Amino acid sequence: MVSPNMKAMVADRLGGPEVLELTEVDDPRPASGEVVIRIVRAGINFADVLSLSGRYAAAPPPPFTPGLEVSGIEVGSSRPVVALVKSGGFAEMVVADKRFVFDASRLDLELAGGWPLVTITAYCGLSEMARLRAGETVLVTAAAGGLGSTCVQVAKALGAGRVVAIASTPEKRDFALRQGADEAIGYEDPIPPVDVVMDGVGGAVFERALSAVRPLGRMVLFGASSGQVPEIPSFDALRRRNVGILPFSLGMLRAADAERAIEVGRAGVDMLQSGRAAPPIGRTFALAEAAQALEMLSSRQTMGKLLLAP
Repeated sequence: MVSPNMKAMVADRLGGPEVLELTEVDDPRPASGEVVIRIVRAGINFADVLSLSGRYAAAPPPPFTPGLEVSGIEVGSSRPVVALVKSGGFAEMVVADKRFVFDASRLDLELAGGWPLVTITAYCGLSEMARLRAGETVLVTAAAGGLGSTCVQVAKALGAGRVVAIASTPEKRDFALRQGADEAIGYEDPIPPVDVVMDGVGGAVFERALSAVRPLGRMVLFGASSGQVPEIPSFDALRRRNVGILPFSLGMLRAADAERAIEVGRAGVDMLQSGRAAPPIGRTFALAEAAQALEMLSSRQTMGKLLLAP
């Protein structure tokens, strides 16, 4: 018998990770076009930190359960799946729009919970936004993080001629090299000329990376984990340099054009199913340890993706 109450990490107010509490809540009930997934692993992302503090536009108001991606078993069909969810992943079960649920029969569910969001984001940023061409040089900031390390893998899989990784410590630079980067440098080191930049840091890192972009190069902006939103140069400044700056949000794409998001989602998941990308997993936490995991992520102590196990 299935218990009528599941466990979930619930934020009943805005704040830091400390606002999360392990709570018994009603089992999810799917509406038309939705399915229920019994979660095997939930991915942890910086967007979850932003959601708790009220800085993520797509997050629901409190009380809510964070978590934007999961792996698990679809209730009813019993098929293994990965899914993007609007919220609710930090739980034992979650409701998902069936259009954003993807077959995972060839994936390890104990790893794949941290794969779909970063892989689809990296694919869309490189293939759709930057229009990466074979042989081009790609610079990835925060290259030892979950999204950064995935960008390294996806750039190589899409034919980048050279991938330059930026990371803060020798250990993190070595980690980025193991994901396929051709060169790894520190934040104070000279940056070689590049064609494409994938940046989620912002602030001074954005400015230094922008200065390295060749004419006709493109810079994709995923966020500002430094807390400093990129100050995008004026129209005239960018025209003189012939450089494009392209902010991107998968959540906002999903809200504006779900069908397009589904299309790129399938392409990203295809990279996982074919083995061309396999984002590295740094550590798996118990569900009740979600706050600890988010604290570690916020303090830049981690490498690769972090997961929760219900």
